[in-house]
Amino acid sequence: MPPLTRAEARARSDRLRVHRVCVDLDVRNPDVFTSTTTIEFADECPGEGTFVDFRPDRLIRAELNGVPIEPGGLIEGRLPITPAVDNVLVLGGESAYENDGEGLHRHVDPADDRAYLYAMSFLDAGPRWFASFDQPDLKAPYVLRVRTPEDWIVLGNGRFTEVRPGEWESAETPPLASYFVTIVAGPYASTFDEHDGVRLGLHARASLAAELSREADDIIEVTRLALDAFHDMFGHRYAFGDYHQVFVPDFNAGAMENPGCVTFREAFLFRGAATRAERAARAGTVVHELAHQWFGDLVTMRWWDDLWLNESFAEYVAHAVCAEHTPYPLWVDFALNRKDWGAIADQGPTTHPIAVNGARDTDEALAQFDGISYAKGAGVLKQLVAAIGEDTFLTGLRDYFSRHEFGNADFNDLLGALERAGASDLKEWSAAWLETAGMDTLTVTTTEDRALVERIPGPGGGGREHAIRVGVYARDGQELERRTGTVPATGSWAVDGLPSAELIVPDAADETWARIRPDRPVEEWPGISKLADPVTRVVLWNSIRDQVRSTELDPALALSTLCDQLPNEPEDIIARALLDWGQNVLAGPYSLPGQRMERLCHLADAALKILTSAEPGTDLQLSAWRALMGCTDDTEALMGWLDGTELPPGRELDAELRWRATTRLVSINGDQALIDKAFDLDRSTAGRVHRARALAALPDPEAKRAAFAHLVRPTDLSAYEVYATAEGFFLPEQSELTEGFVERFFREINATADFRSGWALGQVVSRAFPAAANSRSTLVLAEDLLASGELAPGIRRPLAEATDLLRRAVASVEKFGRSED
Repeated sequence: MPPLTRAEARARSDRLRVHRVCVDLDVRNPDVFTSTTTIEFADECPGEGTFVDFRPDRLIRAELNGVPIEPGGLIEGRLPITPAVDNVLVLGGESAYENDGEGLHRHVDPADDRAYLYAMSFLDAGPRWFASFDQPDLKAPYVLRVRTPEDWIVLGNGRFTEVRPGEWESAETPPLASYFVTIVAGPYASTFDEHDGVRLGLHARASLAAELSREADDIIEVTRLALDAFHDMFGHRYAFGDYHQVFVPDFNAGAMENPGCVTFREAFLFRGAATRAERAARAGTVVHELAHQWFGDLVTMRWWDDLWLNESFAEYVAHAVCAEHTPYPLWVDFALNRKDWGAIADQGPTTHPIAVNGARDTDEALAQFDGISYAKGAGVLKQLVAAIGEDTFLTGLRDYFSRHEFGNADFNDLLGALERAGASDLKEWSAAWLETAGMDTLTVTTTEDRALVERIPGPGGGGREHAIRVGVYARDGQELERRTGTVPATGSWAVDGLPSAELIVPDAADETWARIRPDRPVEEWPGISKLADPVTRVVLWNSIRDQVRSTELDPALALSTLCDQLPNEPEDIIARALLDWGQNVLAGPYSLPGQRMERLCHLADAALKILTSAEPGTDLQLSAWRALMGCTDDTEALMGWLDGTELPPGRELDAELRWRATTRLVSINGDQALIDKAFDLDRSTAGRVHRARALAALPDPEAKRAAFAHLVRPTDLSAYEVYATAEGFFLPEQSELTEGFVERFFREINATADFRSGWALGQVVSRAFPAAANSRSTLVLAEDLLASGELAPGIRRPLAEATDLLRRAVASVEKFGRSED
């Protein structure tokens, strides 16, 4: 199917007005479903041709104003039509259900053999299950009617009523964009509540009813608090009736903001022990999706290049609301995880401006759902709020929602609302921050009692100012002073009268978007774990990670610093994230194959120190135990944990921990019987995914051949099982075993676009990329494939991003690689 271009979308929106859409579904057949869509619309250019989007396996009905349409005209998901002034278009089709998390997805739960459906219409997957003019600025009210097995429930954007056994009809919705129309159907387990006149529902597969019940109170409480906060902040009530949150299987994204019926990946219903940081991350997603009910749903971008109007704002206000109104302050998580994700994207070959990013078609738009649109946008909004004040910011947003509710808006509409609220000079600020790509670097040089904080411009970032705070620290980590000021676009900020210090950190409060370089090299810093502010500690760790990627810092020194400092790190979220970084980066692509086991042993020693010193039952203990399971080579300890002996005090081996230990153990000893045993104990959907990862990790040539076939050939595995197979395949410590598959990956991966698409296509490329094969020859293979004129669009971007990371790793090992004692 050709991607919809911006020009094609503008041509349709200039002439069409969609009044109402009705979708009739019959999902009683377990193999195929039927869908009939009735679209009532007007055309200001009657008699001229246009097209409607629909991608059934078989077109069974096509009528415009009662006149049949030649079904042979439906080519690659587009049906040409020639409308009158007022029109009724009826299209019917039959299709198989999807199994890749897009379109109308069907999952059979292995726990009880019951089927569950949900629809994912983003970004252009809606026409897989209903007909539409599929673009964000042709919004319309929707009514859905669904025929199901009689023991099912149906949820969606409007409240459904069972009018007869197995026959459901929704209330008419407010105007919706086609990309967030959804249904959820099946024998879901449910729990309900009500808050401030809004009916709240939580739903999951019946086999997860216990997990849903255990987590419901926390999710509902976060939802209530955020709903109150948004009503107060935005001056506009939630507008979509009931508010359902559904935890669904095989879901590709973290969540999808369908108005009134948000879908989440069901991993948020923790099957085993969970840390407070993990519940905080879930709270962030819950609040992010609720924020979308205003940013994106109530007011929708006109075209995808204003994606940031959805994602950057939802990201920023979710973190702000979590920090100020819920038990989960999230700014440490933002600095540690989200900003690093965005920084990698912003320094890569596919970087783009936050706003007006030039998406010419839907394929380009899909590729730009990245760390720039989310994390960088949110980080830049922190700068904007600091510059214009929170009152002005919120006043502008209230104006924006009032003027454009249930409609569409663009970048200039938002700037106009903020300027009417009292903000000034936003065009200059926007040009510097929103309309250019890349990161500046903030450096510090010192002379006696003066520090000069200077901005080194990133590509295209000529006019940026940075409002920051500088932290001044003694050798023991004590903060001596913190100064507030602005680093100008040219020149430097002179900070005078500072006390004698051992470390000066620009942006110590993590308030801007920049690469940070303190006044001294890493080996001269005070102990990072001694600093009291966890955000400042993260600023320093982010600087280390960035210096490693930029070939400024020897990965061996980064590893030594990490292993020295983390045993004294009090925050489990920091310790766990950095132990993972050490395992996946420093002991992976940024090390020579002969160095990897020794580096893993150093990380295992650090994790063991944390584990043995942590209080029993604490999150820090759990995080350290998980990390140790991932990097230890102590097979006796792993087997002991699996047998239930020598468990850490106060801990039990739940299903998730059992799979973690099993996967690590079999990657060393190759005992497939251990996988079979774990699977006998856990035949759930999650168990199947873990089993796929463990099988791919077996150090056996035949197991590798079987796993590789799942990556590059059509397979019966679910999308999640394929992703897990990709994650378990090119393990850094198995580089010799998988060496023969590296060239095959680059030779065969492009053909996977023949049987995968959308999210699944890119995910397999990213997760299976042989990053640990960090040689110049691998880099040549990757670059040659990128230079190929036949590379599928859905493969090009993830391949380019992975190749850039490989290029950095190769440069690092070539500069710093050596044998380590």
